[in-house]
Amino acid sequence: MRALFDPDKFDPGRRRARWSDRGSRTQGITCVARGRLAEDAAAAFLEQNDVVILDRNYRSPVGELDIVGVDADTTVVVEVKARSTANFGEPLEAVGPLKERRLRAAAAWWMAENGMAPEGIRFDVIAVQLGPGGGLRALFHWRDVLGEGR
Repeated sequence: MRALFDPDKFDPGRRRARWSDRGSRTQGITCVARGRLAEDAAAAFLEQNDVVILDRNYRSPVGELDIVGVDADTTVVVEVKARSTANFGEPLEAVGPLKERRLRAAAAWWMAENGMAPEGIRFDVIAVQLGPGGGLRALFHWRDVLGEGR
């Protein structure tokens, strides 16, 4: 009987390839590269609009925050959505109840870790449309998407 796991061939430094690394490409760039390009464009847009970036790609046990910044005296948590086609729906459709809970929990974790009070927080969504080769086609910004009206 052959073993399914061979400990002699195990290399803890080698990361297993994910589906996004295996040539899953849209218009010539990988999903990971497309996400980075979108986050870079979103961060640049926010900085041009006087938002000071405090953290990017923050990971906690309860979720990930793409961008955390400060706009005047308000902490801003930004979810970035990269789109090259409309095949996967509108960007705001991707922020449903489960994503909302994860964003709120991760934001509370980030604020506690950084010694900040959970008052004066705003959740924004930035959708970035990328063209062929990763060129920026359009950028849309929705402010306070998880506000009192939601």
